[in-house]
Amino acid sequence: PTAGDGLRRALDEAGPGGVSLLWLESPTNPGLDVCDIAALAARAHALGALVAVDNPPATPLLQQPLALGADFCVVSDTKAMTGHADLVLGHVAARHPQHVESLRLWRTRMGVIPGPMEAWLAHRSLGTLHVRLMQQCRSAMQVAQFLAAHDRVRGVRYPGLPHDPSYAIAATQMAAFGGVVSFELESADAVARFFAQSQLVYEATSFGGLHTSAERRARWGGDVVSEGFVRLSVGLEDVQDLLADLAAALR
Repeated sequence: PTAGDGLRRALDEAGPGGVSLLWLESPTNPGLDVCDIAALAARAHALGALVAVDNPPATPLLQQPLALGADFCVVSDTKAMTGHADLVLGHVAARHPQHVESLRLWRTRMGVIPGPMEAWLAHRSLGTLHVRLMQQCRSAMQVAQFLAAHDRVRGVRYPGLPHDPSYAIAATQMAAFGGVVSFELESADAVARFFAQSQLVYEATSFGGLHTSAERRARWGGDVVSEGFVRLSVGLEDVQDLLADLAAALR
């Protein structure tokens, strides 16, 4: 089954007028499932619902939800969009002018306006988005291939791997597959040893930065993942150095 099967069933059960907004995250965090945005948007619109897509792992560079039929695209610019781990910011884009005006009016009334320094940092970072993110995509593919072949690692997920459940959909709607890889080790203790032995992987909860980071997601208790589940965000280190570090940490 694909990541969108449950959503399609829920929309069918709701029927016309039974839902006002379909909110998608694709690829999902942390499982990296990919939804068929165009198909789900068409079904939601047929029922009279609006569609919003949470798009931080891909950014608009790798995936353009509005072009696939979504009404809104929401991005945490804190992550890969600005990529330097020095900014807390986000944005929403809308397909229809009336929605843009409604959002702008709400933002003005609520006062959620970024400061000049935050705006400057964001614009500084956007100039290197393509260079940063495409390099992270290339490195993430090599990391995913390495982890998938490692005997101490299981459950590797990366939409760019041909055997990944999300590959078929991701290949049609994403320009590249992002810098995030997820995998499982045998236990929470195994993850702790992995972090202790690695010299390049920072333990951090955000992703998309210049430096490779990872976290054991089960520590938060909100995701349905194993105790040894790791979400790894590949940075801009030399990929051979990173692979060597991962190999040493897994030993």
